[in-house]
Amino acid sequence: MRSAVAVQPLYNPSDFSRDANPTRDANPTHDAVRRMVVMFLVFAMSVVVASIAVGQDRKGKGKEDPALKPRPVTLKTRDGIALRAFYFPSNKGKDAIPVILIHEWEGQASPYYNLVVALRDAGCAVLAPDYRGHGGSKEFTDLRGRTQTFNLSTMNKRDIDAILAADLEEAKQFLKHENDDGKLNLNALVMIGVREGCVLASHFTMRDWRWPSIGSKKQGQDVKALVLISPEKQLKGVGIDPTLTDINVLRLPILIVAGDSSSEGSEATRIAKRIEVFKKKAGQGEVSGLTQQMVKTSLSGPALVNESSEVIPEVVKFVTSNVKISDDINPWIQRD
Repeated sequence: MRSAVAVQPLYNPSDFSRDANPTRDANPTHDAVRRMVVMFLVFAMSVVVASIAVGQDRKGKGKEDPALKPRPVTLKTRDGIALRAFYFPSNKGKDAIPVILIHEWEGQASPYYNLVVALRDAGCAVLAPDYRGHGGSKEFTDLRGRTQTFNLSTMNKRDIDAILAADLEEAKQFLKHENDDGKLNLNALVMIGVREGCVLASHFTMRDWRWPSIGSKKQGQDVKALVLISPEKQLKGVGIDPTLTDINVLRLPILIVAGDSSSEGSEATRIAKRIEVFKKKAGQGEVSGLTQQMVKTSLSGPALVNESSEVIPEVVKFVTSNVKISDDINPWIQRD
């Protein structure tokens, strides 16, 4: 089993604002914007620090494998968008559970360093992309070869479809290559969404389960668990409700986390009740595979993840307890 690497974050958790996304504040301040910039720099620097710490931890234990270093990666989508992502590999090889973390709208991956490291230390291989229009993925090249910037206010349902079909699919393709190199088990994929990222995570899960295998070639049906943190009901006209009637999504282990007095608290409870009704029918009165964690706080999104002592341990416990890998359960499969 992997020994935990002691990596001290370059920030103090108390430095986080109540909402780590200043664009959502009613009156965003200069300090709030500055904190957001600092958090990205902290995350990027922490990737470097984690890499150094991993190397120091392995001194005297043979040559370090460069493939195990946390690192930023660039994902090139099929429609030509270059996405920034952060990848924290696992040293468990084919027994590693892969995780894709999907941040909220008007957010980015950088505030989730603590969660990513906790999952990595538990043996998961974690990919945290900034999808188009966000974080380090704000620019694109138009048909005339000019650099343009995404305008979040004008992005619509078609853009959400592109995030699902291109951005998140490219994230999965990255993990597929890691799978074929024996560095993780794509057949045990976990999706984690935060706020509007829950809409994206649940829709991607539904899409993934609709990809049939072609002969012996496995294409989809890889997502084996879903985590929804501070779930929102919709994103740019794309609602979460269609996924709550999809049998493939509902039969998966699902964790729902929210602050009980937060703006997403009622939505989290509504979603949990709908899933519970389905699971009761499927289990003939027994409910299994559903965990709802309502934290006594008004915090939500990245602030909930970072400032509540309950959330990160609960997510790690849920993932490692509900996603198993063996020759009979979620076995490793070569893709190409």
